[in-house]
Amino acid sequence: MKAVVTLLLFLSLSGLSFSLHRKHVFVNKLMTWKDAQTYCREHHDDLSTVNEEEAQLLSRNPEINHLYFWIGLHMSPNNPEEWIWSGGEDEQIDNWDSGEPDRISQECCIVKKHNYKLHNFPCSATLPFYCMRVFEPILVHQNKTWDEALDYCRQNYIDLVSLTSEMIMAEVINIATSSQTASVWTGLRFTAGHWFWVSGHNLQYKAWSVEGELQCPARNLRCGALDRQNNIWTPKNCEDKLNFVCLKKL
Repeated sequence: MKAVVTLLLFLSLSGLSFSLHRKHVFVNKLMTWKDAQTYCREHHDDLSTVNEEEAQLLSRNPEINHLYFWIGLHMSPNNPEEWIWSGGEDEQIDNWDSGEPDRISQECCIVKKHNYKLHNFPCSATLPFYCMRVFEPILVHQNKTWDEALDYCRQNYIDLVSLTSEMIMAEVINIATSSQTASVWTGLRFTAGHWFWVSGHNLQYKAWSVEGELQCPARNLRCGALDRQNNIWTPKNCEDKLNFVCLKKL
């Protein structure tokens, strides 16, 4: 069996009363849906809840060598017309393939790799699967340098937050309104000639000021903060002492 592969993908959950982020972990082991659910709950949080964008991204994982993989969607035991998530989330998904779901007796859900569409499937089949870990951003009302903030987050929570999408950016702006400083530290850092998130994410989504991304910032401007008043990223002196946003395990 191949090792478990972590796919770094954070996306916001919609329809919930608080901000969450999901990290999906591909498990290249063949299990029934129920056994996969048990495995995910023992080693992570649960079988993965996904939206359409996540299903598409997860399907691109080169480690997947099967046509299908399990996710956490399954038929409600109380209503055969209703599909619910393993973790109880009420997020809706409308990503069924043509003609799906087809037969009531096939009560668990898979994603077809080649077109990332959903199919219902016998729960007794053995397939690889995705587990998820769930996090939420939390504002820390302490003034620390960027390095101190990073150490604090990693010692007490998970990491400094990565603003990898417009949705996550909006959520962090919202919780940062009570910050005691005009800017808050994020996990954005400039090293070895480029900006990157300390979590390992790339910078496909960007929210720099109108001046744009600094390709070669001054030595004292190599840590990235969120300017909560103007809703932009800004390079700051790493020795500045700011409030900061960590990711907290739910």
